[in-house]
Amino acid sequence: MVLVFAALSITLTTYGIGFHQDTVPDADMIMMEKYVYILFCLYLWVALAVKCSLTIFIMRVFPTKWVRRVGLGIMGLMAVVTISGELPLIFQCWPVQATWDKTIPNYKCFSNAVLENLQLYQAILMLLFDVSIISLPMPTIWKLQMPVQRRLFIIGLFCLGFVACGAGLARIPLLNFQVNSTDYTYVGAVPLILMNVEYALGLITGSLPSLRVLFRSIPGLNSSNKNTDPSGGWEQGPNHSGYQLGSRPRWSHRLMSQKEGDAESLDNESQQRIVVTTTVEQS
Repeated sequence: MVLVFAALSITLTTYGIGFHQDTVPDADMIMMEKYVYILFCLYLWVALAVKCSLTIFIMRVFPTKWVRRVGLGIMGLMAVVTISGELPLIFQCWPVQATWDKTIPNYKCFSNAVLENLQLYQAILMLLFDVSIISLPMPTIWKLQMPVQRRLFIIGLFCLGFVACGAGLARIPLLNFQVNSTDYTYVGAVPLILMNVEYALGLITGSLPSLRVLFRSIPGLNSSNKNTDPSGGWEQGPNHSGYQLGSRPRWSHRLMSQKEGDAESLDNESQQRIVVTTTVEQS
């Protein structure tokens, strides 16, 4: 979905986005309005998919009850916001064709001010969801039984998500272009770029296990610890749970969770090993 959104954004450049409005032909303006309408109807679903992907990744890496409950709650709220916010975007004009063709008689549309307030409301909510999701694993990461350097490295990778939050935050003041600008095609390009940056960085943050191979050459990140087992994972006591992404010839990873001697494993695709150890209180 991120790639589809990016492809549609690039297509918009052929119909006038990024150019001054007085240089765009009327025929191209109609096509541009059609693509803008499609992006309006799509962007909430793209945001939902990216944020749910990142939330599920965090829930699998940190399989504690607290993280799972909060993660499910966040995804549920995001789904409600997406569905409720999608309807006014789809039916912003009636008939719908009037969204891009103002020659239709007796059409009715939301004012630009209403559309701006709607997008502002949605952008702020999505920003709050971003901060909540990225902050979710931070306390657990800092308590990991691994060198401080590696803990800081993992936190740094997750902080890519805060860069995505920054892109979303920078986009909020620019939403008034729909009301205050007479050069819609030109000033609307920057918010569109920031949306693509936000989604791409969110997707990258949710793909951390696969990306770790890119950082193997960084000194200290693959240093061994005297408390590690022969397979490269940290030792785990009876009151700890861990998540391993095993570096094996086949594409797999293993989720190992222990509580009072019980263990379970889950296969998935990965080549690299990330071991996360957290303390689980005995009931």
